Amino acid sequence: MAQDEFEYRAFISYSHADKTCADWLHRELETYRIPSKLVGTRTDIGEVPARLAPIFRDRDELPAAGDLSDQLLKALERSRFLIVIASLAAAQSRWVDEEVRQFKRLHGEGSVLALIADGVPGDAGAQEFFPPSLRFKVDAEGVRTDEPAEPIAADLREHGDAKRLAKLKLVAGLTGLPLDALVQREAARRQRRLIAIAGLAGVLAVSMSLLALMAVRGQAEAERQRAEADGLVEFMLTDLRAKLEPVGRLEIFDVVGQRALDYYSRQDLKALDADALGRRARALHLVGEVRELRGDSEGALASFQAAGDSTAELLARHPGDGQRIYDHAQSVFWVGYIAWQRNQMDVAEREFRAYDRLASELVAIDPGNDDWQMEKSSAFTNLGVLLHHVGRHAEATVFFRQALTMSRAQAVAAPGDRDRQWTLGQAHAWLADALSADGDFPAAHFERESELAVYAAMLASDPFDAKAREGAAVALHRIASLHVVAGDYGPAVQAAQAGRERILSLREQDPENRLWQDIAVSLANQYTEALMLAGDWDRAADANAVSLAQAETLVATDPTVAAWRTNGLMGARWMQAVLAFRRDGREAGRARLTRFNDEFAADRSGPEGGNLVPWIMVLALDAMDLLYHGETAASRERMDAVRTLLPAQPQPREQAVVSFLEKHIAPSDPSAPTRTDDALAPSRTIGYDPAALLDFN
Repeated sequence: MAQDEFEYRAFISYSHADKTCADWLHRELETYRIPSKLVGTRTDIGEVPARLAPIFRDRDELPAAGDLSDQLLKALERSRFLIVIASLAAAQSRWVDEEVRQFKRLHGEGSVLALIADGVPGDAGAQEFFPPSLRFKVDAEGVRTDEPAEPIAADLREHGDAKRLAKLKLVAGLTGLPLDALVQREAARRQRRLIAIAGLAGVLAVSMSLLALMAVRGQAEAERQRAEADGLVEFMLTDLRAKLEPVGRLEIFDVVGQRALDYYSRQDLKALDADALGRRARALHLVGEVRELRGDSEGALASFQAAGDSTAELLARHPGDGQRIYDHAQSVFWVGYIAWQRNQMDVAEREFRAYDRLASELVAIDPGNDDWQMEKSSAFTNLGVLLHHVGRHAEATVFFRQALTMSRAQAVAAPGDRDRQWTLGQAHAWLADALSADGDFPAAHFERESELAVYAAMLASDPFDAKAREGAAVALHRIASLHVVAGDYGPAVQAAQAGRERILSLREQDPENRLWQDIAVSLANQYTEALMLAGDWDRAADANAVSLAQAETLVATDPTVAAWRTNGLMGARWMQAVLAFRRDGREAGRARLTRFNDEFAADRSGPEGGNLVPWIMVLALDAMDLLYHGETAASRERMDAVRTLLPAQPQPREQAVVSFLEKHIAPSDPSAPTRTDDALAPSRTIGYDPAALLDFN
């Protein structure tokens, strides 16, 4: 029977106990619009329609009957598909089983779909949720056989597909369209809807301003208008922000935060009640986050400090109030984060430890509150970051493992919670960094792959999730670095290139996002390094030119952000020196080394100066070049400079280069021992030695 000969796209069979689920499914399928670009597509089922309606639901469209009436049998015959709502109740229902049996008799096995509402699959006992005729095949005479059937099933349960994906799986089954195509189109449709909502944010803000101006008309009217305006602010800072975050457009967040602040700027702050002050602080947090992402760390810090003044005042008024503790903890964290970003470690430590104390207070007030548990997990991460920064990686690992344990428990408990999944991915990331710095590269690689799997699951639900795309790009960057460690340069190039493609697509979406620009520079540097080691010098030079241009632009936007200079720009410069040696000769290479020394002289100040690897690599290249050309004394001076530069506890990559140099360059002090063990040999820690880049072997 051709599709146009069927009266119904599908027949929904369900137990009366599952009426709520049936109502939801019937409504979702009948109102679902196939994405316009897919309408008319030819599939195995036929031409894809614009809509799936009508969908038959027997309890609505037929009177009660003691058996399957002729009218019901006719409806089954005129339905292209059967959708069985599988549950404990359905498994025990004689009528659901009979509907399945009769449909299979009429149409065979291939047109039956299932929607799992509850139960545990495969348990032949009380938990079995498939009716017998769904579990086993039925012949043309309507007799159930012993041959197992394999129905296509969507899982409505939270730990399964959840509602949105379950619905799309059924739509795919009803149309023959690939599920991936539907997910992509649905995500794009959702993004357009969110951007439309963002446009309404400006309208809401104008409405809020008008309400404030109209409030002078009378006390009673003023109170009513103020309450309405406050409600709009609350919506903008909570529900609207949550809907906009996956889009990742900074200007939208800026509108929301600034409009809220404009509203409060016209009021006497001393007259604001606690709730209003709390909303003002959240608006300041939002504005600060936008400024930080745009590279304005000074403006961001001012916003976070102003928010801290409000949240501290609120906490002083209500010292035992969990919400007030939480609000102040956010202010404290952001002030500490800006300090950490600027390499002001004493300030960062003070603020992060204060944040940890506040998180502990929250957990003590309500140990069962999942949000408070997440705050404590974040506090563990912050303390781990501090220890990791000063080279105490084993101690940092302890904190990161605690954070991972807590965040994993929260993520498993709420698989649909985007924020908890993101936090889990970040917990894997920080642990991987600490393990890598401590020399446990296989374990670090495992954590990075685990992190990438978290983001893949997030993107399966929403392919346009900006945070998940960002996290995946960074994870691929680190995986590329670990491939370099293992000497697998081909996979390193592939991983770095995949990460670059992800982050560049995000940059196109929002060119003002400085974080994404920073990540793009780091990935360009990693890509360059991998290409150099793979011997692809021309592509390496092209990649290096891109990273240099991007790094210089980024540093110019805010020179106070030390990481942009010491990681991005310095990294690009030392690779530029390598490329000059390889492609243009010794004179060009030495000119680049001189430029590096002149440009970054102020950054050569020890661990507080940021990333030492570029300095170590430049000095190592210099030493090897001098040694190769017979300038032994000068080579030894560079070796001494490396020793002076190193912190008390060098990282493995720094130690590896030093170990290599000690084996090739005699120490200036003849009595000093030369290392002979290979525990820190470059091939065991960074995947190569400086001579490999200069072809000195």
